[in-house]
Amino acid sequence: MSKKSKNLTHSLIDNVSGKLLNLRLSDKHLISETGKPDKLRATEKTFADAADAQKNFFKKEWEALKKGFVLNNENAKIGEPVLHKFIGGGNTGCLSFEQTPNGIYVCKNTQDNESGEFTDYLILIDNLGAVSHQIAMPFPLAWNISYREETNSLLLIIDHFIFEYDIEKQTFRNIAGEARSMTSFLSVSKYKTAFATNGKTHIVDNQNNDLLTTNYDFEMINGTVPLDGKLSKDGQLLAFHNKAGEVQIIDTSNGELIKNIVGNFQYVQEMEFAENNNLLVIQEQHGTWRMRYFDLTSNSEIEFKGLEIPEYTKEVRNFCFNADYSKLVLVQRTTAYVYDFNAKTFLHSFDLQHVVKTCNIKFVGEKLGVRSDYGCFSIYNV
Repeated sequence: MSKKSKNLTHSLIDNVSGKLLNLRLSDKHLISETGKPDKLRATEKTFADAADAQKNFFKKEWEALKKGFVLNNENAKIGEPVLHKFIGGGNTGCLSFEQTPNGIYVCKNTQDNESGEFTDYLILIDNLGAVSHQIAMPFPLAWNISYREETNSLLLIIDHFIFEYDIEKQTFRNIAGEARSMTSFLSVSKYKTAFATNGKTHIVDNQNNDLLTTNYDFEMINGTVPLDGKLSKDGQLLAFHNKAGEVQIIDTSNGELIKNIVGNFQYVQEMEFAENNNLLVIQEQHGTWRMRYFDLTSNSEIEFKGLEIPEYTKEVRNFCFNADYSKLVLVQRTTAYVYDFNAKTFLHSFDLQHVVKTCNIKFVGEKLGVRSDYGCFSIYNV
């Protein structure tokens, strides 16, 4: 949805009862149609202004989503939702999901009303939002979920433990020891996986055999522990961050330090290799909260004015690439900005719906998946 849009049409269905909800917004006017397809009842209401009408549009939609309705729109225009599905509670820092050939696995957090204990579940949904499987995880808080194609399994950080989930057997296995850690990261490439926990960084093959293990130090600075790691797509390089303003580029075959990037950024939230491992893309956490780009050939920071958010503040809370790195999406608060990464140009922006303050984003094929802090999972046409 564009911020300037005053006309919206969303159609939702309850696949259990077969009931429909059609919502049409035209400036200050909201029309609702409810009931079975052959017996729809329409109501119309005019509000004081377009903003109030839009607020009620999404309020009605949200009420329906919580009751089990799902939005499906295969013909969604650019910036419009293809899917809205209510998943349920989620820790604001723990909104993980991952696409697989079986469907999309989404983390769901629940709390027992009597004991107060939390249980997290992996829920498997298809692109239409139908749930086919749900399994309880060993611990709450799945910070990261990544799919490993060679073994048809998921690698997860669950409360700083590293687990592998066998999709066929539907079983979890701890692959990094039983001790609880304060820090962790996980990154999966085609032939290698990198993870860190309990002061050790591991590079393993697809059978989880150790190829390289190194120790790392960490310290808490103003309540934050700087630690992140990212493998290049080919698995040959690891970008490793455990000190403010510094990222090491490491050869995964022998552990040798290739480059040491030093800058005035603070802590790294997320990193990606791009342009055939010649560019490291960094999202800074704290400090400016903006994107940073480092040319690994010259070992220098470069700026791409065409990739800046076209607003007064340039802060970014999430970013992701599509599979071939031709598109980049940046999220600022509840707005997604889409860029042609090859041309380094801005394409368009749209509002993320049913998000309070934060969300997690990943491409689902060539569309954008969004898991929101409001309990919604969505897919948008970008």
